Amino acid sequence: MPQSNENPEEILNTIKAQLKLSVTDRHHGFHTPVFTNINNNEISSRTVVLRNFDDNKFIISFHTDYRSIKIKDILNKPQTYFVFYDFKTKIQLRIKTQSLIEYNNNSALLAWKKTKLSSRKCYLTEKAPSSKTNLAEDGIPSHLIGKDPDKEASEAGYKNFALVNNKINSIEWLYLSYTGHRRLRIDINGKKIEYQWLIP
Repeated sequence: MPQSNENPEEILNTIKAQLKLSVTDRHHGFHTPVFTNINNNEISSRTVVLRNFDDNKFIISFHTDYRSIKIKDILNKPQTYFVFYDFKTKIQLRIKTQSLIEYNNNSALLAWKKTKLSSRKCYLTEKAPSSKTNLAEDGIPSHLIGKDPDKEASEAGYKNFALVNNKINSIEWLYLSYTGHRRLRIDINGKKIEYQWLIP
């Protein structure tokens, strides 16, 4: 993003366009953000894959295993955080969110139906994420090693599938440039959007 673009509304429009693009472009810098939540009063972070961005409701979504530890954490403390960085444009986004678990409902089912077989395979693991094991393994059944399940077999993974929808409360946009960094906070409260320039 060029330094001359210092119009807050244009910056937000560009953010929305890039988040939308990054859902389908796996090479985009925003495709795999870092997601952070609180686990027993400690910070817990991991990389997730961006699966959807609703630019009208300001909701960013990813999928996860319902058996994972972060599900209980999010249910206890839904205040969460994302960090995106695109090294090509030198843009960082720090996004505060309120997370909602969608499990075994219409929203989850719709997301599941759009999920590729290669991704559904992850939910066929026999052991829950973070389970202790004596071997270096991923828990995938041996007959699926090196190949994807067929659609019928993949349906068994739905019971472990969850959609996490994250409502954006604020965005901190940071543009890094040797000619001068720029930092903008965008607060989102329903249809009310407020902008505040910050010193980087």
